[in-house]
Amino acid sequence: MPYEGELASKSAHSDIIKNPEIQAFLNECQYLTPPSQEECEKLAGRFSEAPSTENVSLPSFAIAVDGSPYEASLDDQLPSTKIGYIKLGAVLIDLEDFAGLKVGKYVDPFRVAQLQDNNSSFTFFVPSANIRWSGKQSVRDSFRALIDRQFLDEKTRFKKDDPNTSLRTTLFHLASRRADEKLGTGDPTKLKIHKCPSCEFGPLILEDIPEPQYCTNCGGEIYPTDCLRIWEEVSDYQSNQAAINRLMNILEHLIPIHYMRYFADQAPVQLGGIAFFVDGPLAIFGTAAWIHRSIMIYLHEINARLKKHGIPPMLMIGLQKTGQVVDHVNFIDRFLPDNRLFAIDDDYRYKYILAGREASKNGFGFETYYGQDFIYKTSTGRTFVFGLPYPYDSKNQTGVNFIKEKVKFENYLQLQRAIKLVNHFESDLYENAVIPVALAHHYTAISLQPGGRILDLLTKKGLNKS
Repeated sequence: MPYEGELASKSAHSDIIKNPEIQAFLNECQYLTPPSQEECEKLAGRFSEAPSTENVSLPSFAIAVDGSPYEASLDDQLPSTKIGYIKLGAVLIDLEDFAGLKVGKYVDPFRVAQLQDNNSSFTFFVPSANIRWSGKQSVRDSFRALIDRQFLDEKTRFKKDDPNTSLRTTLFHLASRRADEKLGTGDPTKLKIHKCPSCEFGPLILEDIPEPQYCTNCGGEIYPTDCLRIWEEVSDYQSNQAAINRLMNILEHLIPIHYMRYFADQAPVQLGGIAFFVDGPLAIFGTAAWIHRSIMIYLHEINARLKKHGIPPMLMIGLQKTGQVVDHVNFIDRFLPDNRLFAIDDDYRYKYILAGREASKNGFGFETYYGQDFIYKTSTGRTFVFGLPYPYDSKNQTGVNFIKEKVKFENYLQLQRAIKLVNHFESDLYENAVIPVALAHHYTAISLQPGGRILDLLTKKGLNKS
C-alpha cells in the first residue's frame, strides 16, 4: 500500500507482464467463453414457444422487494471504523391503477407520481468494524444483538403492540419447519439454535418472547436470530461488508414471506390476488441457506390452504438482473426467436453456464434454491431471467425424480400467469426490466454520491456525540 499522496510507478506492471510463471498460469486457466454461432443456434433449438396467456387473468396487486447495502466509515482518517446500513423497499402496485397510466399515446405524470407513492421502506443498521454497541464485549455480539432487536422492532410489525406480528415471529415460523430433525421443532413458538455463539454448547431451544434468553451452559445471552448464523462471518477489526450483504439477501426473501404470513392469517382471499417480486434468484446462500427448505415447505402449505378454499395459488417471481445466467443470455440472445421459453435444466447449466464446475450429485442448487430458473424472450424481443417456486415441499419426494420434474412446464400452475405479468410490466426504464422491481430498486438504491456520503456524515456525527 502506498503512503498518502504517493504516486504509483508507471512501469511497475512490466515485471508482471514479463513474468513467465504468470504467463504459464494464464495459459493453464479455464474460463467461460462465448459460445460460437453454431453452438448458439443449437442452443436456441432447445427453447420452446412460450405458452399462450390469452385466457389467463392477472393478479390484482404486485408487491416488489429490493434492498441496497452501504458500509459507512466514521471518518476519512479512521476508514477502518465502520457502520453498516441496509435499506429495503417494498412497492405496492394496483394493476387497475397501472392500466390507467396512459391517456391516449401519453403517460399521465400525476398518475405515475401517485403510483410511486405506494411504497414503504425498512432501514436496518448494524455495527461493523471496530464498533461495539450498548456495552457489548465485541463487534460480533453487538451485531447479533442489534439484528435481533430490529427483527422484533415495531417497524417490522403489522400491529405495533403485537410482537407476534414481527419479522422475528415469521423467522420462528420458518425455523420450526426446518427439514433437519435435530433442529426443527414443529412448533412455531419455538426454534433451535445449533450452538451457543459464546461457548458452542448446543443445540438450544428458544421461545418467541420479547424477554432476554440465555445459554443454559455459559449464561451468555442468546438471540433467536442467531439461527441465521450470520454472526459466524462477523469480524471485530475489519470490514464486515460480506456479512451485511448476507443479511440483505436474507431480508429480501424474508420480507415477502412476512407479508404472506400476514395475509394468509388475516386475508387469505387477498393473497390469491397478489404477485410478489423478489430481486435475484429464488435462493438463499451462506450460513442461512437452510431457510430455503423451510420456505419451500411454507409456500406449499399456504397454497394447499388456498386450494382447499378455492382460492388461486399465490404467485412469487424472482427476477435476475445480473449474474452468470444473465451473462449467458447476453451471449445467445441475438440467436433466440421472440416468444420463447426455457426451463434451465442441470445438463444445460453445467455445460453452458457453469462450464468446468463439477455437477452436484443431488442436482444444482440442492442446498440453496427454492425455485426454478426460466429464460423468457417476449414477443417484443426483451429477454428475462425469472424464477418460480418449486411445485413441491421437498426435493426428496418419494417416487419423484426431482431433477427431471423441476423443469417440466406443466408442473408450474402459475407459469402462464407469470409470463403474462412480465409482459404486462415490461419497461424501457432499464434493459430487460419490469416496473415493480425497477421502482423498488429506485427507492432503495444507495448511491455512493450523494447517498453514501450523507450516511458517512450521519455516522460520523452520531458516533462523535456518543
